[in-house]
Amino acid sequence: MRDTIATVFRQHAYDRTIQARSLLGRLVAEVIRWLGQLYQAAAGSSGVRAVILALVVAAVALLAARLVLSILSGDLVLAHGRTGLRLGGSPGDPLSDAERLAAAGNYTDAAHALYAALLASLAERERVRVHPSKTVGDYARELRRRSSALMTPFREFARSYEVVVYGIGSCDRPRYERLYALASGMLPRRT
Repeated sequence: MRDTIATVFRQHAYDRTIQARSLLGRLVAEVIRWLGQLYQAAAGSSGVRAVILALVVAAVALLAARLVLSILSGDLVLAHGRTGLRLGGSPGDPLSDAERLAAAGNYTDAAHALYAALLASLAERERVRVHPSKTVGDYARELRRRSSALMTPFREFARSYEVVVYGIGSCDRPRYERLYALASGMLPRRT
């Protein structure tokens, strides 16, 4: 089961990180790998396996509790490219990040940063609730329920963005320029 899960989540469509894995992420992965090896080594002892499973369940419960506390305290940062959209805090400036990344030719990361900027703008202008479990489609449906004037332009952006993220898996200059053009009417005006 562990190998199947690892194989599925190694696929490009599930890789939402742009930067190198965090130290905590690498540590958790190493602990999981170590527990898997220990579990396989304890093949003949059901008591040892039960203890290992109890440790895994406790670790998952602790991680889930930490995630909930992070969401509630506003410390959770959504990773969209190299930018972060802080839930419950100030969003930083993902639009500047998008422009900087695009200028450097890093269009895939720039597309993710542009999406983060668009979400920050929608959260401010339309009172859309940003949440890490929401998809692009969830935001479009929320705008439709609110009868927002931004629903149609956001849906057009969403179609192009989904092709980049889930279809092709990367973004080139023409696709980024299209995304930027679609998003520009929904983003705050630069002064």
